[in-house]
Amino acid sequence: VDGSVEYITPLIDHGGGTLFAHAKIVAEELGVPLSKVKIVPSDTHMTGYDVCTHASRGVYVGGEAARRAAAKVKKKLLEYAARILDVPNPEALRIEPDEELSQGVIYVEGAPEKRITVGEVARIAWQKNWGSIAELVSYRATNCPPTFTAYFVEVEVDTETGVVRPVKVVAGADVGTPINPDLVAGQLHGGFVMGWSMAILEDVVHDPKTGELMNKGFITDYKIPTATDIPPVDDFIVILAKTREPTGPFGAKGIGEAATNPVAAAVANAIYNAIGIRFYELPITPEKILKALKERRG
Repeated sequence: VDGSVEYITPLIDHGGGTLFAHAKIVAEELGVPLSKVKIVPSDTHMTGYDVCTHASRGVYVGGEAARRAAAKVKKKLLEYAARILDVPNPEALRIEPDEELSQGVIYVEGAPEKRITVGEVARIAWQKNWGSIAELVSYRATNCPPTFTAYFVEVEVDTETGVVRPVKVVAGADVGTPINPDLVAGQLHGGFVMGWSMAILEDVVHDPKTGELMNKGFITDYKIPTATDIPPVDDFIVILAKTREPTGPFGAKGIGEAATNPVAAAVANAIYNAIGIRFYELPITPEKILKALKERRG
């Protein structure tokens, strides 16, 4: 028995790394190596229903549910281990990851030689018919702490073509204590691209007479950014505030939508600083910029 942990959740990871963050939460709470946490793909035949991954709740709500489930499993593990090790009080036991054994090890605090692996506890509990080491948790958050983000954007505006190019970006965020700082940075990168696209490119055009959607050709006439339209990674700086959200899993808050929300306003302000013209409608296209420059000259 290798001491692996199966984690089953109805939450979907749509690219933000939500389930990897959940795996880290489960590993941290249980005291097992991250490599031992196996994420089972969502299947409503096996899990309860969830309202879906949205509203920046994947880590804050879903992650807290994962932590609570892991805490209940940990309690049961320690109770079984106390029986096996003949320890009167399970609270005297600790679980820590053992990288050499590649699984969690349960030991008596102050007497680490008195120990047993998580896998052995599971095997003995199964042989003695003590019951499965599994828990189900449903969690409904009663708090909704805001995530704060700010973007500083430097742009270049070609006054002959109206093309706007991002030069450098600094993104600051308060996400509490991040479960995975690299994933938070990735979310900020992606959020900037979405916000930049909203500010400069994306538009839904309808025929004013018929209401028919005019730019319905994906890629051909509905433009989105490519890799050449965004700043290089070295010119994208991420700063994370050092805070802790007491109601979140290990102090974490969400980051999803907050990574996009301020971008368009920051871009519009940067364009104003570059050419001295305010724009109040999105997207700020080259055509609009050239028209505004011509009217100012005119």
